[in-house]
Amino acid sequence: MNEDMRVSLFALSVVFLAPILSAQRPGAPPAPYAVPNPAYVTIPLEIKVDRPAAEVWKRVGKYCDIGEWLQIPCTIVSGDGGVGTVRSVGGEVLVGETQLSYIYTQRVRTDQPYNLYHGTIEARPLTPTTSKLLYTLVYDNSMLADDTAREKDTAQRTAMFTRALRNMKTLAEGGTLPAPPARGGGPGRGPAPYAIPNPAYVTIPLEITVNRPAAEVWKRVGKFCDIGEWLQVPCTIVSGNGDVGSLRTVGGAVNVGQTELSLTYAQRERTDQPYNLWHGTIEARPVTATTSKLVYTLLYDNSILADDAAREKEKAQRTAMFTRALQNMKTLAEGGTLPPPPARGDGR
Repeated sequence: MNEDMRVSLFALSVVFLAPILSAQRPGAPPAPYAVPNPAYVTIPLEIKVDRPAAEVWKRVGKYCDIGEWLQIPCTIVSGDGGVGTVRSVGGEVLVGETQLSYIYTQRVRTDQPYNLYHGTIEARPLTPTTSKLLYTLVYDNSMLADDTAREKDTAQRTAMFTRALRNMKTLAEGGTLPAPPARGGGPGRGPAPYAIPNPAYVTIPLEITVNRPAAEVWKRVGKFCDIGEWLQVPCTIVSGNGDVGSLRTVGGAVNVGQTELSLTYAQRERTDQPYNLWHGTIEARPVTATTSKLVYTLLYDNSILADDAAREKEKAQRTAMFTRALQNMKTLAEGGTLPPPPARGDGR
């Protein structure tokens, strides 16, 4: 990589972190966040299943299987069931996945601040014949009226998804679900329109082979603020302990879902631009007992860019930036030392 390209990539990283799509003039601080003082709450749920994890996931882990175990209608609105797919339930978007997990979020609507609602579902092996299903919710409840409203909201979500987990266990073990509970209330006012009615989700899947076991790789480069080392930018944890619901300085990103060998982060909504649903998922995936691969998948909505030329340019820039990040992660995981970062240019 020549020096001009290195400087260009570093300049891109600075712009990205501030973030890429900011409409403000160069050098100006980024616009305020739409929710300046979020309060992220997590609801971790799990249940043991008497089946191997792969069998469990095959039975209940497809993106529209929620229709069966939540006992509501579900159809795929767009996509092929992988990252970037939209389903009718909640208008939810699949924003990250691993071999035995996926994470979804809801889109921004026009009548309320975005609460960053995410759900992560995972089938985790316990023994060759048993596993557990984990369902973790994270969202910002700062916009609710008071502690009473927050406690009620948490209790309702906990009850709903505890029932969902029980249904998933029943199905995975070959059982039959009872009739769903009666729905109360009559028809109400429909939801507000989406802030972006016609999104165009693009994914950038990147990977690199690492000559170390996956668990060692993840221990070395998989913590939430390890991005500071392998992207060679300052990183501190603003709130939380690095787990789900934590907030870091890099990109103002929030840890919205994780498994033992992966994490997914999202950037927060700002006041000066439509929210492009930017997400990154990093996974250390075992290949053999001594080797693995790092998989870095980016997802965002590029419908708000001006034209195809702008979309292609941005995709190429993001691909270059995170390819370099993966190469740095590999170097660190294999015990190497990174070269000095490119010099910052005057345009930072």
